[in-house]
Formats: sequence, structure tokens, C-alpha cells
Amino acid sequence: MTEEKKFIRKKPSRLTTIREISLESREPVRILGIVVDSSPGSALVQDLYDAKKAGSIWITIEGTLEPKKKYLIIGEVTEKTDGDNKIPWLNATLAHDIDMLDIALYKEVLELEGKVTKTKS
Repeated sequence: MTEEKKFIRKKPSRLTTIREISLESREPVRILGIVVDSSPGSALVQDLYDAKKAGSIWITIEGTLEPKKKYLIIGEVTEKTDGDNKIPWLNATLAHDIDMLDIALYKEVLELEGKVTKTKS
């Protein structure tokens, strides 16, 4: 007799800009970013998707991300307390190298997807 494994299903992550991330975010998020600073276990990531008003966020990650490389990062928003300030951090569960991704083409595809979704509903 084989034993069935039970997996906890996670909520899908939504693509967002770093500026839109807040401490109230309770669902997983997905960002496109470039690593500005990195050390083992954490990295400072700047937004690629919202280049005009690019925000940045610290992430906690297993391992080390390479500086100046682009990543798709999926994780959950947590907070770090610095004195009286609560700062949003992203606890990354996945970081995928997207250096070869054409960001402009990716944005265009997402816009087309949005138009098709609106047309279908």
C-alpha cells in the first residue's frame, strides 16, 4: 500500500511593483527586480517592472543573489522593526534568474493578457 502525501496548496502570487507592497499585504507577491546589494541570506532589490518610479526592498533568501542580475522573486511580505519604524521585507521562497528576459516585451504581453481578460468578461 502506498502512502499518500499531502501538500499544502499556497495562494498564487500576484505580480506587483515594489511601491505597491505594504505591511498589510497578506498574500504572496511576485516582483521583477535587479539586485543592488547582496550578502548571504539577504539582498536589496530595485524594481524593474516600474522603472520610472523604481522602489527597492530588502529580501531574505536562502543563499546569495548576484549583484546587477535580474530576478523574478516570489515571496511573502514580512516586517522588520527599526526603532519605531516598521519596514516591509520580502521573505523570498523563489528567486529565478531572468537576465535574458526582454522586460518591454514582457510588459506588452501582460497588457495584451489584460485586454483579453477584459474582453472575455
